[in-house]
Amino acid sequence: MKNEMSGRERLLRVFRQQETDRMPIWLWGVDPMYKSGRPSWDPLYEMVEKYELDIMRSWHPRPKPAPSPNPPPPPERMQSEHPDMWEHHNIMKTPKGDLTQIVYSPKDGSPGYVNKDYIKTEEDAEKWLSLPHKITEPNIDTDSYFEQLEKTGDRTILMVGIGEAMYAIEAMMGSEAFGFFLMDHREILHEMITRTYESIENVVKYYLSKDVGDYYGWVGPELCIPPLASPKDFRDFCFKYDKPIIDLIHDAGKLVWVHCHGDMKPVLNDFVEMGVDCLNPIEPPPIGGLTLAEAKKVVGGRMTLDGGVENGAFDTLEPNEMEELVEETIAMGKPGGCYIFGQTSDPATWVELSEKHIANFKAFVETAVRFADYD
Repeated sequence: MKNEMSGRERLLRVFRQQETDRMPIWLWGVDPMYKSGRPSWDPLYEMVEKYELDIMRSWHPRPKPAPSPNPPPPPERMQSEHPDMWEHHNIMKTPKGDLTQIVYSPKDGSPGYVNKDYIKTEEDAEKWLSLPHKITEPNIDTDSYFEQLEKTGDRTILMVGIGEAMYAIEAMMGSEAFGFFLMDHREILHEMITRTYESIENVVKYYLSKDVGDYYGWVGPELCIPPLASPKDFRDFCFKYDKPIIDLIHDAGKLVWVHCHGDMKPVLNDFVEMGVDCLNPIEPPPIGGLTLAEAKKVVGGRMTLDGGVENGAFDTLEPNEMEELVEETIAMGKPGGCYIFGQTSDPATWVELSEKHIANFKAFVETAVRFADYD
């Protein structure tokens, strides 16, 4: 596998749809500089180092010291009706009354779920909108970014993770209520999303004024695409609010990465028109409506695609089958460049990686390495 470029140069070039020395290979979420503390991940870190795989490193800001130490009370934790789960109550106090979210979390550390959302009704939305909304300078210390940049050097590029306005509101109400609001309360949705957009815009402007980040990234648009929402909903509640943020980032000479699960067929051109530089994770059928080859044809070199191998394959395939899948995926994604090979989610999907997972990751990486070079 050729490494004529530094990891930083390779990723900057692939984000800009420029030629690179080889196809970038990324194990999402696996960064030897910031280990997860999970021993079962150690073989993955070793693979990243051994094969000099590409890393998409994130910078996580830290708050400045608060002027007065008055932290909000921690959420109440109690035994849920399920013996193996905790129940957490998060309470948001508003001028028009409290909003409560109830979260169930397994005691073994695996992912939990929201049992009750903050917002279910128009009255709940009005409570949230009664909260004071004032735009002030973010209480964020950016010195740590430059410390991380110095440690990183030319190894890779650094991402600044930011919020997404629609996603922030959907996360407070859940998909069922969000679907009803799309039908019956669109103006209230716009009011709520506009308020969130203004806060995100303020943070982005602050970061850009400090020259923070090589690229900016966010998650969440998959919650406003078919089948729950229509393509028009996507344009009304995602495109409308995300494009001005992308324009701000581009005007500062930075790049944009967006994570969106689901079927890209109805909205892929919208991401291109929006100005997204790199779209992840490009899930294959039957989850997505386009193969990687079809998605590349639609995009036509106007946007880089990142991903292509469904995470579930690490559970279901044998290593020889994983090798075949990797070859097939690379045969679709690699021609013409503008592609980063990777999986559709990070290994945190599993509480602990099994021997089968590790064997499949080994087949995944070593097969990709064999086919990475451009002829």
